[in-house]
Amino acid sequence: MAVEYTDEQEFKVSPKRLFKAMVIDSHHLLPKIIPHVFKRIDVVEGEGGTAGCIRILRFVDGAPFTHLKDTFEVIDTENLMVKVVILEGPMLGEKIESLHSNKWFLDSGDGGCILKWKTKLHLKPGHTNVSEEELKAIREQSVAFLKATDEYLLAHPEVCA
Repeated sequence: MAVEYTDEQEFKVSPKRLFKAMVIDSHHLLPKIIPHVFKRIDVVEGEGGTAGCIRILRFVDGAPFTHLKDTFEVIDTENLMVKVVILEGPMLGEKIESLHSNKWFLDSGDGGCILKWKTKLHLKPGHTNVSEEELKAIREQSVAFLKATDEYLLAHPEVCA
């Protein structure tokens, strides 16, 4: 059983810069950009920022979660698209087996980026739905990371230029 949702969010930086920060260089940048959330990001298989790499994102002490393990299944640098799968971690909770998300970084026409994503939550056996509150929490967490990255890149125009 799976639950799907789509979303869209606008950002002020260009699609290429946001893609580079959130995908290619994320294992280096996210702990710098959001140090109150990420302690570090360890690449445990493959090379960071490449398709097939597996990472463990370690959260700071006191955060709601200790870690999550993810992989980039597809990275398309020409079309600025990524498919990321969250494989394990406490944030998946009791209902979710894995989270699959396709993200497209599109030109907004005004120098910014429109990020569109489609997320599919694969549920554990015996579960048939995810509440609106749970979906809202997942979305808000993603958007918060993206907005913090957007703000950082605006303040540091040399990063991911």
